[in-house]
Amino acid sequence: MKLIWTNGCYDIVHIGHIKLFQYAKSLGDKLIVGIDSDNRVKSLKGNSRPINIQENRKLFLESIKYIDQVVIFDSHEQLTGYIKKF
Repeated sequence: MKLIWTNGCYDIVHIGHIKLFQYAKSLGDKLIVGIDSDNRVKSLKGNSRPINIQENRKLFLESIKYIDQVVIFDSHEQLTGYIKKF
């Protein structure tokens, strides 16, 4: 089984994201999407972000047919750990 990984904050999902997920899924058997935690989004994008909390972003992404699994990460180390795990 070939796993494909992509990650980001995905705070405001748009057509470019959907095309990314569609393309990424075409490259393998399973697409896993990592999303930045609320704390990480705030530190990366500023105090006015995220607009959508991590649980809502996760649920929204899980409803997209190209995505097989969504995980939330809170640090670079945790992100690296997830990538190595999968």
